[in-house]
Amino acid sequence: MVFAFSLARRRWCVLVVLAAGALAHAGADGKLPALRELPKEVPYVLRTVYLEDPRLPTWDFAQRSLLYARLEALLAQWFGYTVKITETGRHDLATYFARHGPVFRRHAEMIAKVRIDIDQPGGMERTRQAISMDFRRRELAQIDGYLRLGGARTHTEAVEAAAAQFERNFAEIRQIRVGDGDTFWSPVRPELNSYPHWCALQYDTTEADFILTNTMIVGPDAEMPIYVISRGGITLGNTNNNPHTAFQGTTVVGLFPFLSDAPYFLRERGRIPEAERMEAVAMLCLHELGHLLVRCAEYYDHPHCVHVAPVRLEVLSWYRALKQRGPCRLPHQKVSSFSSAEANRPPRQLLGSVLCARPF
Repeated sequence: MVFAFSLARRRWCVLVVLAAGALAHAGADGKLPALRELPKEVPYVLRTVYLEDPRLPTWDFAQRSLLYARLEALLAQWFGYTVKITETGRHDLATYFARHGPVFRRHAEMIAKVRIDIDQPGGMERTRQAISMDFRRRELAQIDGYLRLGGARTHTEAVEAAAAQFERNFAEIRQIRVGDGDTFWSPVRPELNSYPHWCALQYDTTEADFILTNTMIVGPDAEMPIYVISRGGITLGNTNNNPHTAFQGTTVVGLFPFLSDAPYFLRERGRIPEAERMEAVAMLCLHELGHLLVRCAEYYDHPHCVHVAPVRLEVLSWYRALKQRGPCRLPHQKVSSFSSAEANRPPRQLLGSVLCARPF
């Protein structure tokens, strides 16, 4: 049963599925049910929480409300969905993660397999192996388009050059100075930026369909794709399976790469004019919610398409191209799981787990 929307009253209701067994829970074989199509004639409420690191640039509630309103308009214009984004809570990031310690302990085995600690013995070799695993599936021209390695002649050369570039970029990212005078990367709380920790949180949350945060997910992991590799480990957003929500998934978007003007971002991204900052963020959120709502696959080859993630950190030129020439009119493949979100590729088992979906 789905609660409907009254045109006369414009009454919003959260999508609630009451039929027995309707919410997606993994079966005995560890597999999740296929994603259900979300009909466009039904309005939806997207429950949103904001997780805040007080050391970092942030947006206050009024600014976040403007973002939500702009995103609601884009969802209607680009995808045909009527969505009300409702922020249900704002929480301190470190406190929130500490409170969800049982979640991380429950998924400790997955976290250990996926996370790479680059400072530990063998960490850089695991990073190189992750890069190699992704590059094996790609043509050299595509690799050079993202990494700009100067025309590597073999995949082996490309992997070595990309690993060196990744190591330099990640080292610079970790040393970004933040509001308290310390560095962005905290060796005491590395989980706050760890991809598999965020995966676990997204998979198990029952209170949010969309998580907005002023930090970012960053660091090497065993399943990182080319766009994350090219950014020095930065994941701009992630949509993951969630067996506990009516949407069967949870989306997270990090604001730090948009709000910070640290030298790394100015070099890799450029300066974002204030008049376009929120629009660029809204477009990135639209990309992520295209996965959550439309069930759309990740694309690489569609021109001026919101379902193609920004190359490197070039979010401003990406947004401007979409604004001028989008939306894309080509057909788009839908996925049955957020763990297999690349178009025209077979589902990836992701180390045998349905817990992790790939970031975008």
